[in-house]
Amino acid sequence: MDKWIKNNTVVKILAVAVSILLWGMVHIEDVSPTPPKSSMDTSIIENVKIQPTGLDESAYVLSAVDTDRVRMEVKGKRSAITSIFNDDYKVILDLSNVKEGTYTVPLSHQLPSGVELVSMEPSKVTITIEKRTNATFPVSIVTTGIQSEGYAVGKPTIEPGTVKVTLPNSELLTVVKVQGTIDLDGAKESINEKKVKLVALDITGQEVKNAIIEPSVVSVQIPISAPFKTVALDVQYKGKLPEGLVLSSADPNVKEVKLFGPKDTLATIETYNVASVDLKQIDKAGKYTLNVNLELPPGIEKIEPNVVEVTVEVVSVEQITIDNIPIEIEGMSDGTQATVIQPSDKVVSLTLTGASSLLSHLEASDIKVVARVENLKAGTHEVTLQVTLPRFTTLVSEETLMATIEVKDTKTPADTPEPDKPVLDPNDKNPPSDPVTGTPDSEVPPDSNINSGTDPVNPPTGEPNGDSNNKTP
Repeated sequence: MDKWIKNNTVVKILAVAVSILLWGMVHIEDVSPTPPKSSMDTSIIENVKIQPTGLDESAYVLSAVDTDRVRMEVKGKRSAITSIFNDDYKVILDLSNVKEGTYTVPLSHQLPSGVELVSMEPSKVTITIEKRTNATFPVSIVTTGIQSEGYAVGKPTIEPGTVKVTLPNSELLTVVKVQGTIDLDGAKESINEKKVKLVALDITGQEVKNAIIEPSVVSVQIPISAPFKTVALDVQYKGKLPEGLVLSSADPNVKEVKLFGPKDTLATIETYNVASVDLKQIDKAGKYTLNVNLELPPGIEKIEPNVVEVTVEVVSVEQITIDNIPIEIEGMSDGTQATVIQPSDKVVSLTLTGASSLLSHLEASDIKVVARVENLKAGTHEVTLQVTLPRFTTLVSEETLMATIEVKDTKTPADTPEPDKPVLDPNDKNPPSDPVTGTPDSEVPPDSNINSGTDPVNPPTGEPNGDSNNKTP
């Protein structure tokens, strides 16, 4: 080994080898190694929504912002960027320290883990903050659709009738009314305790967005009623009072009632006379207030009111005789004349019973006595008289009142129309002769009118059978 070291040639060879090794080491350090490919990547996130926070919304409102979205450029590992949804990128608009006015406010951001922000456009926004104001508005209700045919819709009842609307002052000035809507399509019954949501409307009828309405829901009642008719109330009486007592007055607390039902049924009713006061409830003189239930007439669905109070006064009976009550004749047809023959003075006397307060004021003109002569032929007839008495009075006698009536025919021959004559053809050389009535031509009196349509031998006299004393037709 020592020989190798002491050998000059070997030493030279080793020196060259070491030199080459050192040279190689130096040149290897001078060459820069190729860097590994980077694992970081970038991405563009469009339309990230700005989220306002921190505003005292009870007193203020963000009325304007120049943009509500931003564009973000972020970087991070490809796996992190591509696996994150846009909703994970948040842009915050902090309004906790702003009041009423216009401001430029910087935006902050929140990114998913492992993602960094490269840039954000815009990085700040200009905003306007307005103070909230409120006003009170009456609530109105509108209806849509049409109720069932013939049914009537009444005025809505709304509870509460007013509400408070809160908005920025500039928007509050545009509100003209607060309104709810109810559909009446085909309705036949009243709408009760209906909960209706309200909206604030401007002058064009468009909803004012973001309006805070307190309360936002109201309770509504809408009466819906069947067709009705108001008619007079005519109270009837049933049963009998004790002996010696009579009605002096009877006053219901209402004079009219409303009937609800089909129109064709209502058209046939002029008065309501179904209510009856039962007089058997009364056992002595005095004043009474009685409840009377109103029954529904056939075909009627409802009546208002359905109970009435009738105040009656009962007193001791009195009696009076009224003289010289004229007999009236009604029902004469054209061309007739009727006369009262019996009684000859054409008047009657009637004895009535009733309350003293009523009888003391009675006169003959308060009582109507009528002889009706419809369909009576000329002659003398016995006619039953019809008597109309004042209320709460009664005839003492139950006998039928009769009168003798003479009916005369007042038509004259001139009133009898001629029969129709045939229309003659002027070119006809043998026109038909005039029809002949009465006796043959050889016996026709010279002065008779053979075309009069009446018998020339026995012309009408104006009296039946030519006998004015005949009492039976």
